[in-house]
Amino acid sequence: MDDDRIEEILEKQKETLILVKKIWRAEKWRRFWTIFRYAVFIGAAFGAFYFAAPYVERFINSVQQFQSIKNPQDLQKFLEQLQVSK
Repeated sequence: MDDDRIEEILEKQKETLILVKKIWRAEKWRRFWTIFRYAVFIGAAFGAFYFAAPYVERFINSVQQFQSIKNPQDLQKFLEQLQVSK
C-alpha cells in the first residue's frame, strides 16, 4: 500500500469515529428523555391517585351504604347523609 492510500483510510476512520460519537451522544439523550418522560407520567399518575383517593373512597362507601338499604327509613337516612356531606 502506498502512503496516499493509508492517509485516505485514516481520514475515513476519523470521520467514522466522529459520526459514531455523535450517534452515541444522540442515543444517550434519547434514553434520558425517554426515562424522564416515563418518570413524569408515573409521577402524574401517582399525583392523580393521591388527589382522587378521598373522592373514590367516598363513592365506594356511598355505594356500600346504598346496597345495605333494606327499608325506606334507611333510604331517608342515606339521602340525608349525602346532603350533609356535600
